[in-house]
Amino acid sequence: MAASTEQKTKNKPKRLRSLEKQQRSWGWLFLSPWLVGITLFFVLPMFQSVLYSFSKILITDNGFELESVGFKNYLYFFTESTTFGPYLTETIWQIIPSVLMILAFSTVIALVLKSNFFGRSLARAVFFFPVIIASGVVITILKDQVMMSGSSVSDMSPSYLFQAPDLVNTFSQLGIPDQLLSSITTILNQIFDLTWKSGVQILLLLAAVNNIPGSFYEVADMEGATAWEKFWKITFPTISPTMLVVITYTIIDSFTDYGNLIMQMLQDYYRNNNYAYSATIGVIYFVCILLVIGLVNLICRKFIFYASE
Repeated sequence: MAASTEQKTKNKPKRLRSLEKQQRSWGWLFLSPWLVGITLFFVLPMFQSVLYSFSKILITDNGFELESVGFKNYLYFFTESTTFGPYLTETIWQIIPSVLMILAFSTVIALVLKSNFFGRSLARAVFFFPVIIASGVVITILKDQVMMSGSSVSDMSPSYLFQAPDLVNTFSQLGIPDQLLSSITTILNQIFDLTWKSGVQILLLLAAVNNIPGSFYEVADMEGATAWEKFWKITFPTISPTMLVVITYTIIDSFTDYGNLIMQMLQDYYRNNNYAYSATIGVIYFVCILLVIGLVNLICRKFIFYASE
């Protein structure tokens, strides 16, 4: 097999082989900024974080020194810490409904924005506007003064950009259980946050929906398919590869959101100059994120439709 491939390569004209080499060179040239960036801003910092997690960091006049402690930092969080395990579990379980709601909301809005109506361009700008704000100084202020509400590692709670009124006190006289009212309040608190976090997802799904050939729907109309059938038989399978990208992006974005408990805990240790524990949380959290993304991709892979298949 290898011999036949090599023979085909030799039989190609020199001009064609030269063109292929030139295309490969351009490919590596365009990839080089990404390779340099991921090496400098991800691989090296990640290596340092892993090194710190196995060390005790001693602050000195000349900077800091590392004293190896083995797995002591990891054992502390898994055996001694009374908050890390519950916070990690709660964070993971909170992300599941959040991702589903963002995915459903983004899909509906993308389908609405695809149709022609007055003010469509303005509506698209409104839904993408939070993404522009989130890349500037405004989100930094929100993270520091609004979202980082926990005062200590043992006194933290999920935070939101905007909160709904306390329905527990308002409707307590109706006889509705406080736990149910508290859950309703949490959902209302999340409505704005979920809308705020859906800008990129809407943009990706809108691009995918607009790339669906109109002939698919014309054939479905001729066969008498309903709008519901067209969505599940045409729209959803066609945009399913983009759905996987959106799910992966949303999971990462939710895990790294400054409002969740683990991120607050990490920041609290960092601000108290406990860099070793902060790095340890970061490494454990990173592994958890990889496992969740791997599991989700393993499950979703069965439902993804690629046109080339």
